[in-house]
Amino acid sequence: MALADELAHVDCAEDLFARLGVAFDPRVLAVHRLHVLRRFGIEVRRMETLNPSINETERGRQHAQALADAHAYFASAGRPAEVLPGLGRGLVQIRSHPSGV
Repeated sequence: MALADELAHVDCAEDLFARLGVAFDPRVLAVHRLHVLRRFGIEVRRMETLNPSINETERGRQHAQALADAHAYFASAGRPAEVLPGLGRGLVQIRSHPSGV
Protein backbone atom coordinates (compact mmCIF):
# COMPACT_ATOMS: atom_id res chain seq x y z
CA MET A 1 0.00 0.00 0.00
CA ALA A 2 1.32 3.47 -0.88
CA LEU A 3 2.19 5.82 1.95
CA ALA A 4 -0.49 8.32 0.92
CA ASP A 5 -3.13 5.58 1.11
CA GLU A 6 -1.91 4.50 4.55
CA LEU A 7 -1.87 8.04 5.89
CA ALA A 8 -5.38 8.66 4.55
CA HIS A 9 -6.64 6.10 7.08
CA VAL A 10 -4.88 7.61 10.10
CA ASP A 11 -7.45 8.83 12.62
CA CYS A 12 -5.46 11.14 14.88
CA ALA A 13 -2.14 12.94 15.20
CA GLU A 14 -0.80 10.35 17.61
CA ASP A 15 -1.43 7.61 15.04
CA LEU A 16 0.37 9.66 12.39
CA PHE A 17 3.43 9.96 14.62
CA ALA A 18 3.28 6.21 15.34
CA ARG A 19 2.91 5.29 11.65
CA LEU A 20 5.89 7.43 10.67
CA GLY A 21 7.94 6.30 13.68
CA VAL A 22 8.39 9.80 15.08
CA ALA A 23 8.63 10.42 18.82
CA PHE A 24 6.50 13.24 20.21
CA ASP A 25 5.70 15.05 23.41
CA PRO A 26 1.96 14.74 24.22
CA ARG A 27 2.11 18.16 25.91
CA VAL A 28 3.21 19.76 22.63
CA LEU A 29 0.34 18.11 20.76
CA ALA A 30 -2.12 19.15 23.45
CA VAL A 31 -1.29 22.79 22.79
CA HIS A 32 -0.09 22.91 19.16
CA ARG A 33 -1.77 19.90 17.47
CA LEU A 34 -3.34 21.81 14.58
CA HIS A 35 -0.26 23.97 14.03
CA VAL A 36 2.02 20.92 13.93
CA LEU A 37 -0.26 19.15 11.46
CA ARG A 38 -0.67 22.27 9.32
CA ARG A 39 3.09 22.84 9.15
CA PHE A 40 3.60 19.15 8.32
CA GLY A 41 0.97 19.33 5.56
CA ILE A 42 2.54 22.40 4.01
CA GLU A 43 5.95 20.75 3.95
CA VAL A 44 4.59 17.50 2.47
CA ARG A 45 2.81 19.46 -0.26
CA ARG A 46 6.06 21.32 -1.03
CA MET A 47 8.06 18.07 -1.16
CA GLU A 48 5.52 16.37 -3.41
CA THR A 49 5.55 19.34 -5.78
CA LEU A 50 9.35 19.41 -6.00
CA ASN A 51 9.84 15.66 -6.44
CA PRO A 52 6.63 13.69 -7.04
CA SER A 53 8.38 10.56 -8.35
CA ILE A 54 10.54 9.53 -5.36
CA ASN A 55 10.30 5.94 -4.16
CA GLU A 56 8.07 5.06 -1.21
CA THR A 57 10.98 4.43 1.17
CA GLU A 58 12.41 7.90 0.59
CA ARG A 59 8.91 9.44 0.71
CA GLY A 60 8.37 7.84 4.13
CA ARG A 61 11.71 9.13 5.36
CA GLN A 62 10.93 12.64 4.14
CA HIS A 63 7.45 12.60 5.67
CA ALA A 64 8.88 11.42 9.00
CA GLN A 65 11.49 14.20 8.93
CA ALA A 66 8.85 16.82 8.07
CA LEU A 67 6.67 15.66 10.98
CA ALA A 68 9.63 15.63 13.38
CA ASP A 69 10.63 19.13 12.24
CA ALA A 70 7.09 20.47 12.66
CA HIS A 71 6.89 19.02 16.17
CA ALA A 72 10.33 20.34 17.09
CA TYR A 73 9.45 23.82 15.88
CA PHE A 74 6.54 24.12 18.30
CA ALA A 75 8.32 22.24 21.08
CA SER A 76 11.31 24.59 21.05
CA ALA A 77 11.17 27.58 23.34
CA GLY A 78 7.37 27.55 23.40
CA ARG A 79 7.15 29.72 20.31
CA PRO A 80 3.73 31.24 19.79
CA ALA A 81 1.73 30.17 16.77
CA GLU A 82 2.39 32.20 13.65
CA VAL A 83 0.74 32.59 10.29
CA LEU A 84 2.52 30.13 8.03
CA PRO A 85 3.52 31.02 4.47
CA GLY A 86 0.74 30.43 1.99
CA LEU A 87 -2.04 30.64 4.56
CA GLY A 88 -2.65 34.37 4.46
CA ARG A 89 -3.63 36.26 7.56
CA GLY A 90 -4.99 34.59 10.65
CA LEU A 91 -8.69 34.14 11.27
CA VAL A 92 -8.80 36.66 14.10
CA GLN A 93 -7.08 39.99 14.49
CA ILE A 94 -6.73 41.54 17.92
CA ARG A 95 -6.47 45.30 18.06
CA SER A 96 -6.46 47.85 20.83
CA HIS A 97 -9.79 49.46 21.51
CA PRO A 98 -9.88 53.04 20.15
CA SER A 99 -10.56 54.36 23.66
CA GLY A 100 -7.38 52.70 24.91
CA VAL A 101 -9.27 50.22 27.12
